[in-house]
Amino acid sequence: MSAAAATWDDLVAAVPDGASVAIGGVGLSRKPMRAVQEIGWAGRRDLDLITFVGALDVEVLLAAGALRSVASSSVSLGLHGRAPRFSDAVAEEDVEDREMSEWMLVGGLRAAAMGIPFMPTRAAIGSDLVTARGLRRVVDPYSSDSFLAVPALRPDVGIIQGWRADASGNVQVPWPPDHLWDVDVVLARAARTTIVCAEEVVPADTIARDGHLTRLFSFEVDLVVPAPGGSWPTAFSPLRGEDWPWLHEHAADPGRALLDERVAPVVDSSIDHED
Repeated sequence: MSAAAATWDDLVAAVPDGASVAIGGVGLSRKPMRAVQEIGWAGRRDLDLITFVGALDVEVLLAAGALRSVASSSVSLGLHGRAPRFSDAVAEEDVEDREMSEWMLVGGLRAAAMGIPFMPTRAAIGSDLVTARGLRRVVDPYSSDSFLAVPALRPDVGIIQGWRADASGNVQVPWPPDHLWDVDVVLARAARTTIVCAEEVVPADTIARDGHLTRLFSFEVDLVVPAPGGSWPTAFSPLRGEDWPWLHEHAADPGRALLDERVAPVVDSSIDHED
């Protein structure tokens, strides 16, 4: 279906209690934090969060009491230390930690995006994750090699922070692309409902002029929400880095601080792009 220009209320309405929600970005980069705040402010409950490398997204939703489980390869605040609410919640068994390796998680998303039930992989062979996640083996009918079968991971809702999009849902990635930008594309294609929080919403002819930068297309996106600065305080390359002073000041409990933070700093979301 084609996307529609949307509001934060539309985004929140697309995330019901009990949904599985995939959040894009990696660590402290490209996280759709304004969207995460909105979900927390709305009082959602029993969400199953999927995040490639979790950070502030996990902390905010735990502070809001929104999470039932977290599927991720790791969760931390990077150079700012551990993710305190996640560490405490797992230790106290207040949230289910569905740890996966990076390739397991991406493999599950890719399987969902491809419409197949599982992805064969060698990732995690020999680790405790095989038993913890209940993975089964499959045999290649051509070579007789054995692989793990990672089940398709199909989120009810996928939310990413994008650079530039038109109202129809054609989404572009700046050049050079950020590290692991393709994880966001796979996540978006795996989800049943895909929401793009765009740094800039531009006319369709602007997208057409730089068509080689388009990575998601209108039939793959359900909602486009204008979100200039929406990744704050995480980075969005090449527009800005992470807000180091804010993160350093609030490292003890950034989740609660962001729930209390109703007005984010004004940031410039535009860049000049040379052909």
